[in-house]
Amino acid sequence: MNSAISGLETCKSGLQKEFRVQDARPFLITFSGIDGAGKSTQIERLTAYLEEQGLHVLKLIFWDDVAVWPNLRAGVGGRAADFWNAVHANADAAGGDRFIPRNHKHIRNWYLTAARMCLYFLDAVRLQWVLANPRIRNADVVIFDRYLYDQIANVDSRWILPQIYKRFLLKLAPQPDLALILDASPAAAFARKPEYPLDFVNRNRADFLRLRDLDPRLIAIPEGSVDHVSSEILTHIHQSRLSTIALPERTTEDNAGKYRSPATESL
Repeated sequence: MNSAISGLETCKSGLQKEFRVQDARPFLITFSGIDGAGKSTQIERLTAYLEEQGLHVLKLIFWDDVAVWPNLRAGVGGRAADFWNAVHANADAAGGDRFIPRNHKHIRNWYLTAARMCLYFLDAVRLQWVLANPRIRNADVVIFDRYLYDQIANVDSRWILPQIYKRFLLKLAPQPDLALILDASPAAAFARKPEYPLDFVNRNRADFLRLRDLDPRLIAIPEGSVDHVSSEILTHIHQSRLSTIALPERTTEDNAGKYRSPATESL
């Protein structure tokens, strides 16, 4: 019995080494979508599941681990948030939707669009540097909470130049092995996280779904219960090349979307 167990462990270790040798980088999974879509919950569940399979999983947050000059950008966002808070101070009395903006992404003036385009280009360049970090390259799987998709969804694409820019940025950025957009009802998402005006959340959702025209590899996960969404994600995981190398066959428990409590690692 002990020799059989030892043989299984050796086989599993060999598969993990094979996984690393076949790829110069870890298996890259990205989660994108509007605020309140449930990305954090699903990332935690998936991380816990993959770690149970013996994989070394690293979770990165795009804003914290990749974005260039986050403190400066947060400062600008804070000033914009103060402005919007003042403008909407009487939203309840006017019968409008009350929200507390985290940054200025819902403000789409031409000069802010130009500034974003410059910053997002720098983000794409830095993303390549981040993924070359030895600590990240030694992981089996890297899961991104937001990715460059979430950045370019904020670029107003009513004109031809931003559309060309988006295509260029997607070619410049490292391509994920599995890129997921968690879809959600804007009203439900706003109820969970009232950080931006509801009309912006509606437009933002449409912007995310249109990204599939630029990158057909993007997979939109329909809105559903937490377990249903988990099951949909796991289906795509097991249809990827990650499953052929390092994952066991799905069980009834997996099909029900049952993950254990999360334990994530952050860079």
